[in-house]
Amino acid sequence: MSRIIGGPDGQNKPEEPIAIVAPYIDTIEASSPRHFHSELLSLVKPNSGSMLVQPIKNRDNPAIVCRRLLKINQPSRHCMELLQRYRAHDPGLSLYRLHIAFDVISTSPSVTREDVIELFANHFHLRYRRGSDDVFDFESTRYSVQVSNRKTRPYRNTALYSGRDSKITGECDAIHFEIRLERKRSVLASGIEDPSDALNIDPAQFFKRHVSIKDHRAILAKIIDRRVKKTIDGYPNVEPAFIERRVKGLHRRLLMSHVSSFAKYYPKQFERLKKLDCIGFEGSLNWASADVECYDNVGKLHCLLPPARKIKRLRLG
Repeated sequence: MSRIIGGPDGQNKPEEPIAIVAPYIDTIEASSPRHFHSELLSLVKPNSGSMLVQPIKNRDNPAIVCRRLLKINQPSRHCMELLQRYRAHDPGLSLYRLHIAFDVISTSPSVTREDVIELFANHFHLRYRRGSDDVFDFESTRYSVQVSNRKTRPYRNTALYSGRDSKITGECDAIHFEIRLERKRSVLASGIEDPSDALNIDPAQFFKRHVSIKDHRAILAKIIDRRVKKTIDGYPNVEPAFIERRVKGLHRRLLMSHVSSFAKYYPKQFERLKKLDCIGFEGSLNWASADVECYDNVGKLHCLLPPARKIKRLRLG
């Protein structure tokens, strides 16, 4: 597949993208020191895939609620606008978590589905990750960072799976990739402070800011060959075929097929690899839920209403 990832004559960009992806907001979480108004929740619910309100409790004293958390899956564009307007009522509202999803909607005729899955699974490297973090597979989903063995939640993570329906096209077994900003600081670092900022995300720039694509297989094969030869020279009484199996087996157990694992053990070689530009992006965000304007539920919370249109006066005569 090396000829597929790169372009002709060693270029980092092929003549046509390997895959075209449709970006959309999969999950967003907002936090507030106040209770979320019931009128806001009545508008958010029909404008999202699902919604959950959860308290954030004090670690030392669980009886104390520090903030409230509003989790929204697959928000509509109108839902994001409602959150922005709600800030006039609750200035303490802030974005706590943001997941941007990329569903593959088309692939190049020169590649197979398995080629695209291999590209997404083994050659996408999450930037700014700790060197000690490990790639983790759980229930047919691959994560860039294993959360269970960490003392704190990572600032960023990615998730990849290919066995569920697309929330955008409805395609069965769609290839689904997510960039997950898991903490408020990482959301702010991406230039997203208000809900309205999420509406203006440039999908290509957002992806390149957090993920780099590199093909490490050729240099990894050279490293393994040198390790095998050096080990055989050091143990002349051991069968060479046995040594070769042990060395290659060790690299498989370390998941060296993934570029992030390669970066962990061979950082200098990783830095020398060129970044590849082989994914195409739709120019703007898609929305997994339709806009539902149900202003009858607004009640007295008038900040949720759209701004009134000003009638321009005409001069007569």
